[in-house]
Amino acid sequence: MKRKNSCNAVSLILILAITANMLALLPTKPSQADPWYWKPEQRDYAPSGVPDFDQRQWGTYNWTDPWGTWSHCGPVAVANSLWWLDSEFEPNPIPQPTINDGFPLVQAYGPWDDHATQNVAPLVEHLAYLMDTDGRRTGLAHSGTNVFDMEAGLAQYLSWTGVNPPGDANGDGIVDQTDADIVSAAFGSIPGMPNWNLAADLNQDSIVNTQDVAIVGANMGNTGLFYEHTVMQPGFFFIEEEVERCQDVVLLVGYWIFDGGGWYREPGGHYVTVAGVDSTDMKLALSDPVQDAFESGLIPEGRIPVPHVHPPLEPPYVTHNDAQYVSQDIYDVTQITPPWPPCPGGNWMLVNFASWRPAPPFFAVIESAVVTSPLGTHDVAVTNVTTSKNGCLPIPVVCEGYTARVNVTAENKGSFIETFNVTAYATNVTGSYVIGEQQTTLNPAENTTLAFTWNTAGFAYGNYTISAYAWPVPSETNTGDNIFVDGVVTVVLAGDLNDDGIVDYRDINRVARMFGKTLSDPQWDPNSDIIEDGIIDYRDINILCRNYGKTRP
Repeated sequence: MKRKNSCNAVSLILILAITANMLALLPTKPSQADPWYWKPEQRDYAPSGVPDFDQRQWGTYNWTDPWGTWSHCGPVAVANSLWWLDSEFEPNPIPQPTINDGFPLVQAYGPWDDHATQNVAPLVEHLAYLMDTDGRRTGLAHSGTNVFDMEAGLAQYLSWTGVNPPGDANGDGIVDQTDADIVSAAFGSIPGMPNWNLAADLNQDSIVNTQDVAIVGANMGNTGLFYEHTVMQPGFFFIEEEVERCQDVVLLVGYWIFDGGGWYREPGGHYVTVAGVDSTDMKLALSDPVQDAFESGLIPEGRIPVPHVHPPLEPPYVTHNDAQYVSQDIYDVTQITPPWPPCPGGNWMLVNFASWRPAPPFFAVIESAVVTSPLGTHDVAVTNVTTSKNGCLPIPVVCEGYTARVNVTAENKGSFIETFNVTAYATNVTGSYVIGEQQTTLNPAENTTLAFTWNTAGFAYGNYTISAYAWPVPSETNTGDNIFVDGVVTVVLAGDLNDDGIVDYRDINRVARMFGKTLSDPQWDPNSDIIEDGIIDYRDINILCRNYGKTRP
């Protein structure tokens, strides 16, 4: 397979696609009337939600391990996931059979559309190679796909497509020191050596050497669009939250036996793709690569959005290569109780899982979740700070014991809805003093102006720098724009509008010239509005008269 160009070649279309679709990725909770959340259908081309491709087929080879067992559930489950994500981010969706590919997460491997039925087999085989399914990449014979090899291969697939930069060894979408450390730890190794790590073999040549180091170095600091990671022993509520956030979740189910004295794992395991979740009754809907359990009558619950029949000559089981045809199989999910000690594989199980039918003490345990999601950013900021005294000459002043308004513009520059606190400060040589603090909630790309009132009672005379700070949200890394510093405002003796240390005729004349003017007047003088009510009148003059002749201590 020919390696695609670097992410620079597709960066513009990726940014446009992400921008067009990011709002669709915000959490969508099931309504009270319907407890189910289903991964939504996509016009180009996942018309029944998450696809349900079958591992019992072949492309350039039979998808079986060296012992003749169908073994490609891992790459098939990931192919379901990537197919749906690619459809989600297609900027110009056009249904089959028109050839249309506006987003590169899934690419055509021949003269057909990226979502054509012919594209399923080469996609699965590409993933199987990268994930070393059955040892097809390293030559180390085994059955199926190790979950950490799946994570490594998926990271390299994301780089191959261009949605993530080359050198992203751990799949978090960012090339950084962590990736360099992964390559360094495996340096000099080949498959079978103790320090071999598939994730470090960035160019897939079965040796970790200077070429892999160079790939990381050449892309250090580059950021992509997707994030994938593996969570061991996930609970139901973690899976529920990830699916409802429109993340793609592939589960590894392991087969465990409890004999009253201890736990034992049966050989093998099985990968499935989560297609939906029922939060109320704690159920998961799965696209199972080897069992169309609901369609076949093996289980009582499931969903078949588009009725269909299978021809009598399967295998190869290719009917579901048309993504509209699915059997999304529904299972109850429950915690394993009680036996003690807890199962080493996990704490949650699928009840009566069709790919593992024996009743307890046999358990189909959810061992891990491989999650692929858009690489959202958490980034809040303060983009402007002004006061009601801005622009005054010779210097903005606020009379001691009176107030000034401080307006703070906060913005959510990230990709998630954020709730955060914003604090306004007045700072002089003795320290920073809190003017006020407010909490705000903003959608991505939204901003708001927060109004604070600075009451100067008790503040010493002198210069104060006005600033505001947006407190960082979880996972925020760009905190340089969280603070914004405005100019200086001086706290003065009440009535000393020009800050010359005395209340005298100059101050009286200043207010007299402004008498009757309001905020809308182009000649408005904020310093003269001592009581901050938006009009300069007898109340401001009265303050001057009461303090006439006083000097600053």
